[in-house]
Amino acid sequence: MKTLIFSLVLVFAATFAQAQEITQLEEAKVGFAPLEADIFEDDDSFTYTVNEAYSGEFVDDPIAFMKANFDIQSFIEIYEDRGFDRYHITFQNGKGYLKAEFDDDGEVVKTYQKFTDIVLPLDVRRELYNSNKGWTMVSNKYIASGRGELIENETYKIKLENGKSKRNIKLDPRSVARTSVASNN
Repeated sequence: MKTLIFSLVLVFAATFAQAQEITQLEEAKVGFAPLEADIFEDDDSFTYTVNEAYSGEFVDDPIAFMKANFDIQSFIEIYEDRGFDRYHITFQNGKGYLKAEFDDDGEVVKTYQKFTDIVLPLDVRRELYNSNKGWTMVSNKYIASGRGELIENETYKIKLENGKSKRNIKLDPRSVARTSVASNN
């Protein structure tokens, strides 16, 4: 009887082991596809409506999203006959936009970002809460600009309410992160 049960277990194990094959998938790259994207063109300016794989993907890091999902070299090849020396491309979604200026070699010259009503980074949320207890955030705006792919200036403009009182605050996330100190309160 033990032999029969052991044989059945062995047969089932062999059957299930054979059924679980590993399939190796190849890397998928997303590039510029003019027929599939929502594009608006105005002289040397182009506006793209961003389609995200998950909510907040673009807002979390717009420059990284642009680098991962937009192939500027393919774009330049398509429009090189127009003789542009700069390409102004805006990537937008429902929360805001990223404006990027590229030179004729495909290098990012400068960027400008503006987003509204986004989830604030943890350091900014903590600073806001600790310095404004009893106040409620009504809305916020994130504005950033820089040269190349580096952000040089960034600001959060936050509207707060406490009953009938209103307050507007500007926060630089870099100064918030530097001045935050851990406490045992």
